[in-house]
Parts: sequence; C-alpha cells; structure tokens
Amino acid sequence: MHAVVLVLLQVLIVIGLSRLVGLVFRWLNQPLVIGEIVAGIMLGPSLFGWVAPDLAATLFPTNTIPFLEVLSQVGLIFFMFLIGLELNPKYLKSNLDIAILTSHVSILTPFSLGALLALLLYPLVSNSNVSFTAFALFLGAAMSITAFPVLARIITENNLQGTRLGTLALTCAAVDDVTAWCLLAVAIAVTRTNSMAGALPTIIESIIYIVFMLTVVRWFLQRLAAYYRRTGRLTQLVVALIYMGVVASALITEWIGIHLIFGAFLLGAAMPKNAGLVRELAEKTEDFVLIFLLPVFFAYSGLRTEIGLL
Repeated sequence: MHAVVLVLLQVLIVIGLSRLVGLVFRWLNQPLVIGEIVAGIMLGPSLFGWVAPDLAATLFPTNTIPFLEVLSQVGLIFFMFLIGLELNPKYLKSNLDIAILTSHVSILTPFSLGALLALLLYPLVSNSNVSFTAFALFLGAAMSITAFPVLARIITENNLQGTRLGTLALTCAAVDDVTAWCLLAVAIAVTRTNSMAGALPTIIESIIYIVFMLTVVRWFLQRLAAYYRRTGRLTQLVVALIYMGVVASALITEWIGIHLIFGAFLLGAAMPKNAGLVRELAEKTEDFVLIFLLPVFFAYSGLRTEIGLL
C-alpha cells in the first residue's frame, strides 16, 4: 500500500478512535486528553500490536511512523502557540515572581529525589562510559520535566487558560520545563565533555532569545496588531506572517536545545492581546489543530508506548 494512503488511513483511525475513547473518558468525568493518549496506547504494541500483530504491522508499518511524527509535532507547536496566545497578561505580570518561585521549588524536590535514586540505579543500569554526575543530572532532569502539552490540554478543556489559576499553572510549567531542559543540556554536556561549561551556550542562547522575543519580535507584532486595528480584519498575509513566525520560533528553540514547543508558546505569549485579533486568530487556528492535528500527537505518544517493558 502506498505510504500516503497508509498515513491518511492512520490519521482517519487515530482521529476516530481518539474521539470515541475521549468521549468515554469525558462521560467518566476525565479529561479528553487522557482518552486520546489511551487511544494511542490501544493502537500501539501494548494492545493492537499484541492482539493482531500482522494487521498492526500492515496498518502501522515502521516506515510511515515518521510521517505521523511530523504531523504530531506541527499540531503540538500550533497548540502551544494558541496556549501562549490566550494567556492573560494581567495575571502573567502580577504573578510572574510567584510562578518562578513555585516552579523552581517544584523542580527541587523531584530533581533531588532523582539524583538520590541515581545512587541506587547507577551501578545497576549504567556503565563506565557515563559518569555518575551525568547520570544523576539526567535522571534528576527527567523527573523534573512537566507534561506541558497534557497540562495545557486539560486547562483549555476546562476554559481556564485566561484565568489567574490557568495562567499561573501554565507559566509555572513553562518555567519548570525550560529549567529542566537546561539541566538536561548540562547533563549532555557533562557526558560529552566531562565539563558543565558545555551547557553554557544553551543557557545563554535561551536568555538572549527570550529577551529578543519580548522586545524586537513583540515590537513587530505590535505593528501587525496596529495594521489589524486599521483594517478591521485579519488578512491572509498577516495570518501567513504569524504562522511563519510560529514555525521559525519553534525551529530556533529546537536548535538552541530547549525543545520546539517553547518557541511556539513564547511567540503566542509575546502577541499583543488585542481582543479582536486574538479571537479571530484563535478561531482560524484552533478547530483544525484541536480536532485534526493534536489527537495525532497524543496518539503518536501512545503508539511508542509498550507497557510490557515497564
């Protein structure tokens, strides 16, 4: 079967099953996103691949999985852009210090426990090629990272993204994950060079990029918002420029080493919060992202999960 036909069939199955299982979980008063993740696990080696391995290999061959990954990442970056777009700046400014303090306190406990756990696991699962410092840093960072997209999905499902609680939770998660990715960069640098200095470029570039986004890029976005106020409508040119900005920002943060979701989220957060602009841009973007692309992301995560290995 042709790869394009297979991918389209996979997307059809993923969207249908994700919606069906999601509705069951919603009926059980659980978040829709949990159903989407479970749907992916059902389609993966944990259930479908175990019950009907030949059919699973035919419908989900390994050579087509990268296509699903691309779709899932595109959906993820535009979803995170929407989350940043709908952040309430009033709550963000007044709670930024609380968010930073809370996020770093929430990192400290799991990171410390992960580092302590490394004392037990290092002799069992590692080898002499990896230093204990790098192993402990990696385990601590892995324990500290938040499931940012899952949290964001739950918050949007409950329409909390514009509230004080939702803004605080998302800001904490963003700061938490950026810090954890920087810690992971330190772990990788220690592994490669036996020195923490190798992580400095990632940390410095992250700070420079955040400042650049909140100054130069925000100034440009304000010009687009002014153009929107003059014309009274969101033209295709403006939408194209914003979408190009989302992809470019995601690419840059991926290149820096702090994951592409933060670039998209940061661009959304930097957007001027003109009520008409935000509403119209969200309306043009969210249905396709939430209904078509995002279920592919959560299902793709489930497809790679093999519960039997736990």
